[in-house]
Amino acid sequence: MSSNIRITKVCQFCNNEFTAKTIKTRFCSLACGSKSYKKRSRDNKKEAARLQREAVNNAEIQRLGELDFLSIDEASIFIGISRRTLYRAISRKELKAGKCGSRTFIERSDITQFKENLHQSWTDKEEARKFPGIENCYTMSEAQIKFKVSPSALYGILKRKGILKYNYGKFVYTAKRDLDELFNVESHE
Repeated sequence: MSSNIRITKVCQFCNNEFTAKTIKTRFCSLACGSKSYKKRSRDNKKEAARLQREAVNNAEIQRLGELDFLSIDEASIFIGISRRTLYRAISRKELKAGKCGSRTFIERSDITQFKENLHQSWTDKEEARKFPGIENCYTMSEAQIKFKVSPSALYGILKRKGILKYNYGKFVYTAKRDLDELFNVESHE
């Protein structure tokens, strides 16, 4: 017995409308059904490869976590930063390292301490970068008029001293507290 039902549906692959003869029909044609199947199988293969790659990386990190001393390559994998950044941290004395012949080794406890210091510095920077509010800030033009400096001089001073600027709307603001302290002016706060 054939069905006389005619339902207007939207193809799940190409999003075109079509007339379906059954309730379970999902695609407008055999071509769309085949393409959808191929796409699903391709996505499944990609997901399986990604999971396998993550498992290998996690196993490598787990193995490195058990070692007491790590080489530069191993430490860069363990921390998740580049070798060059690691060498920079060593040269700035942020990370202790020892040499055995021509190889450089880092103790794992020093690496964990370095990671904690990085996290602490990030949270400190986030606290410092919070916008203090419009009432506690000067616009650049207000600061130029109040402190009698040219625009380029003001921008140069802010850059040299590392004072933060905040973009809010169409104006650029800087904290009153920072500028008053810089120009030795009594703050009104």
